[in-house]
Amino acid sequence: MTKKKYKPKKILKIIGGVIIFFTLPTLLLFAFMYFKYNEDLPTGEQGTAADQLATRMLNTLNHDAYKATDYIEFTFKKRHHYKWNKTENTCEVYWKNVKVDLDLADHSKSHVYFSEEKYEGKEKQDYIQKAVDYFNNDTFWLVAPYKVFDEGVERRLVKTEDNENALLITYTNGGSTPGDSYLWHFDENGKPKSYQMWVDILPINGLEASWNDWTTTDTGAELPTFHKLLAFGLEIEGLKTLKSQYQLTEVKCNTEEFTINESGFEDLTKIIKTCEFGKFVSISTGNPNYQGKYYYDYTLFKKVGDSLILIKNSELFNSEIVMIEKMINEETQAHYDNLKNNPELKECVDLIKLKYYSIDEMAISFEESDKISFHIDYNLTSACDNVNGTIHALELENIEYFFKVEDFLK
Repeated sequence: MTKKKYKPKKILKIIGGVIIFFTLPTLLLFAFMYFKYNEDLPTGEQGTAADQLATRMLNTLNHDAYKATDYIEFTFKKRHHYKWNKTENTCEVYWKNVKVDLDLADHSKSHVYFSEEKYEGKEKQDYIQKAVDYFNNDTFWLVAPYKVFDEGVERRLVKTEDNENALLITYTNGGSTPGDSYLWHFDENGKPKSYQMWVDILPINGLEASWNDWTTTDTGAELPTFHKLLAFGLEIEGLKTLKSQYQLTEVKCNTEEFTINESGFEDLTKIIKTCEFGKFVSISTGNPNYQGKYYYDYTLFKKVGDSLILIKNSELFNSEIVMIEKMINEETQAHYDNLKNNPELKECVDLIKLKYYSIDEMAISFEESDKISFHIDYNLTSACDNVNGTIHALELENIEYFFKVEDFLK
């Protein structure tokens, strides 16, 4: 019996048939998924309303408890294990027989281990980068809601087809895939229930993943344990949290008065008000003129050991203080517009050179009743004292998201 011989053309047909058999269903499935789920990135408006929606989300998740959480341990999809020390900004990343002690602030200080043996080979940096990519992706599925005020994040309020408020978050830098956008959807209490994704890694735009399997951890922080993406499940297991002693302290103030003598005038009283807020001290010095009107200078210090070190205002806050900075400038603009509407003030108002003030161009003082004041001076002459600036006082507890956590750890 002779074996049947196949001609080259016949062989190519067979190979082509096999390829079509395996790839055509996949292509048809992708086409179906694409036309069913693909959506254009929605547009929205940046501003106070978007920021308020983001803040409401944080409040529903007990953001204070998350900030006070020093350590998080978890396993993602049964493949990657993490021991994340938030305060020290380090993380132990495990997969297979690899362990990377990851320094999140300086990757060059990271270490790689194979089966507990330190590795210094030529692929060391590749393993460190892989650990960084794993960390960025997997922790995002754990703590994404808490990152809406990170540096470089844009927030927009979007109205859905059901006339519900949704929050569009765009990461303009940082992470492994800058430029990605996420549209958060909320339940009736403002708690996240899902988000849609416009990300480079996915070929279909607008895919939705669930965010409704929440658990309250030992530290009180709300974290997810499961996400559903189409037919796939993303498990987060072995959650363990430890709490650092984070607490904003009360403001304590002391006022002293000193008699000063100036030739030809009666004795005048100089006022020095010192207010302490944790490690920080504001000193407000009031100097009177001959008419008894006070002009104040403000300085901000940080306690280091037994010394007071003069600091910039921005050193009190994390990078997201730009949100407060923006709000104060908007209120300053509104204050200026009101002044312009008063014809009796026109001569002085016309002298104001209004601009955008950075946080370091303002003056800061702490106040009794746990407040912080931001002072803006228009630098006008004494003849225009009645319009020469504006003061914005805020409750410290309302802006605690913007302080550096490490400065308030006990």
